[in-house]
Amino acid sequence: MNNPKEHIREEMRRLRSALSPEEKNRLDQQITQRLWDWPAFQEAAVVYLYASLAQEVDTWGLLGQLWKKKVRVALPRVEKKRLRFYFVDNKDALESGFYGIQEPAKGCPLARDAKAVVVTPGLAFSVSGDRVGYGGGYYDRFFEQEPGHLCVALAYPFQVKADITAEKTDHRMQWIITSDKIIECPQGA
Repeated sequence: MNNPKEHIREEMRRLRSALSPEEKNRLDQQITQRLWDWPAFQEAAVVYLYASLAQEVDTWGLLGQLWKKKVRVALPRVEKKRLRFYFVDNKDALESGFYGIQEPAKGCPLARDAKAVVVTPGLAFSVSGDRVGYGGGYYDRFFEQEPGHLCVALAYPFQVKADITAEKTDHRMQWIITSDKIIECPQGA
């Protein structure tokens, strides 16, 4: 395998799969609590979040907490090669979409908030904010079109590396939240 990104994607998928349900749940709760307690997140009036898949850091509990606090939440929907965020206020506003990922149903209002905190998925991150995603480039294109957002990643500690291979088009994260720390990325975005 000659592609360094594919190598790291494979490694991270393997490491995430190796987590026991109990360990994953414990780490998910710690990451969520650390994010929830972070002042920059507490001040957010609008959060762009993603509906997590089984092996990702769980965002469903966070989603429920945000709805309960009446924070406006938008989730992404893939439209052709573009990622667009739509406001959702409950699980009934979601449907199975691209690759079976839960996304806003048709009719949800389009979110347009340049100050929204964007919680971004990924497979691996560097301490300087580089991100290896799933390979579609959706978030990179989104941030290219809307560059002013505060970019935050949720990650298990093993997903954060000293350095990873990045390309010019890869959008850097500004913050990475793990179960044991908050990393401010010196070269993020």
